[in-house]
Amino acid sequence: MKNMGRALRFFRPDRPRIAVVLLLSLASIAGNVLKPWPVALIVDSVLQGKEFPGWLLDWSGGQSSKTWWIVALTVALFAIHATQGLLSAAQNFVAIQVGLRGLRRVRSEVFATLQRLSLRFHQGARMGDLIFRASWDTYSFQTLFQQGVLTFLNAFLSLLLMVIVMWSVNVKLTLIALATIPFVIVVIRFFGAKMQARGAAAQQADSQVTSLVQQSISALALIQSYTREEQQQRAFDEQAAVAQQRRLSQHGWELLYWLGISLVFAAGTAAIVWIGSHEVLAQRLTVGQLVVFLAYLGQMYEPLNQLSHVGATTATALAATQRVFEVLDSREEVREAENARKVQGPKSQVQSQNALVASGRVTFDRVSFGYEKDRLVLHEVSFELQPGESCAIIGPSGAGKSTLMNLVPRFFDPNSGAVKLDGVDLRELRLKDLREQIAVVLQEPILLPATLAENIAFGKPDATPAEIETAARAANAHEFIARLPKQYQTVVGEGAARLSVGERQRVNIARAFLKDAPILLLDEPTSALDADSERKVVESIFELMRGRTTLMVAHRLSTIRRVNKVVVLEDGRLTECGSPEELISRGGYFARVASGQVVLA
Repeated sequence: MKNMGRALRFFRPDRPRIAVVLLLSLASIAGNVLKPWPVALIVDSVLQGKEFPGWLLDWSGGQSSKTWWIVALTVALFAIHATQGLLSAAQNFVAIQVGLRGLRRVRSEVFATLQRLSLRFHQGARMGDLIFRASWDTYSFQTLFQQGVLTFLNAFLSLLLMVIVMWSVNVKLTLIALATIPFVIVVIRFFGAKMQARGAAAQQADSQVTSLVQQSISALALIQSYTREEQQQRAFDEQAAVAQQRRLSQHGWELLYWLGISLVFAAGTAAIVWIGSHEVLAQRLTVGQLVVFLAYLGQMYEPLNQLSHVGATTATALAATQRVFEVLDSREEVREAENARKVQGPKSQVQSQNALVASGRVTFDRVSFGYEKDRLVLHEVSFELQPGESCAIIGPSGAGKSTLMNLVPRFFDPNSGAVKLDGVDLRELRLKDLREQIAVVLQEPILLPATLAENIAFGKPDATPAEIETAARAANAHEFIARLPKQYQTVVGEGAARLSVGERQRVNIARAFLKDAPILLLDEPTSALDADSERKVVESIFELMRGRTTLMVAHRLSTIRRVNKVVVLEDGRLTECGSPEELISRGGYFARVASGQVVLA
């Protein structure tokens, strides 16, 4: 039940609306209480000739016409039903509104958490499972609030009022009706834990189906080129069968649960009808009172039935909320220090007191790092880049080149040692400020489903059209953009299918130009390009590197020869560091690369 209280905190900001829901619910319950009385008066006072209650005769002015009373009581019956229906509809609308507002808060917090979590978390998680948790499991919070808490409160208040009125009509029959409650509780307790466990297993199986679909779509080119469609289909069918079986198990227990509840209600109803009939025959109960009692009995069993269903609904919802809380409780590996120092760029017009003005000097001071604690990828790497200096990181595949570069924007933190900006440990700086001083161009160009202008201005949303065009020209992207029908307003979808790889990469470079950060990270930005595209992109890259501290993972010798410094990583260790000319003269790894003896990977 700990998760219950934690889940409901997302609805606290809507306490005024929840109060409105409860008031409307009370009014609706009161309407239900009044519903059977017009019928009872027609049966007892109109059809059987019993005297009307004094207060009702006073209200009618002493009317004695049966036709008048039938019309009046029929109109009253319609008015009560219509008013109760309107109150119930209003209550449900406000409840749904509160439920959806809470759902939005949950999703917002989950999304914010996913964005804060480190790359290590995301690399170790299944994307499809995270998508399922963020988009589908979050619905459980709305379910828990509406079909759980509100249904319970509404049913409990209805049951309480029904029992009070029934007690006033006939104590014996009321006690028989209440005798069914312990049996309902037994059924709820017996089936509740089983339904929750099977609900959690079903949610997990469904998320694995989502993950498999996402993985297959992402790797579709690979699957089709190796003609693995049948194998993927079999794997999907097997996982879908597992999900089907677990859902079937969940629903099977729910059906058994509802069957047990129905049997309890059936036994109670049969007993009440039997004894109630004898009470009428013994003239201890009027026919109208029996009608009222049976109507209340139905209304009493409805909230009991709702309470019984709340058990199954709550169990399933709590299982799903647990999956959401697992995401929210994931440890943030990259955290900002409490008194983190502000960072500003060298071109910032307003300088804040005690802020670090980033010139771009980057230092690796005996840095060690591993994705797993007992398996280091980097071993005590140390070197320094001066402001505006460019450095190429080379080495065999798996040497830790990209990992080293990912430490600069704090996608990860080192296990030991420190990465510093202008002599200050990155962990002492504001994370957002730090990343604002860094532009990144990745090997696989990423374009968001938006216009080209919005993609270029992603790092500077307030950029003017003129600034966007200037950045595109600097990246050699303006020419092909100008040929598009809508030019900068052309919308590109996920994967930017309408643009070539080279064109997408030039848009990425334009984005980095516009950000105008003092530090530039390039992760093999030309490895997937043909010769012509590479020439244009390389030209743009070196224009972008001008005046910026640049760290690049490179595999083209022509590119490496143009940088100020080369760092060689082998098995996670820095084995060479110096200018291209210096390293060639030493006859080490880079010299072998330059002579063609070693091919860079």
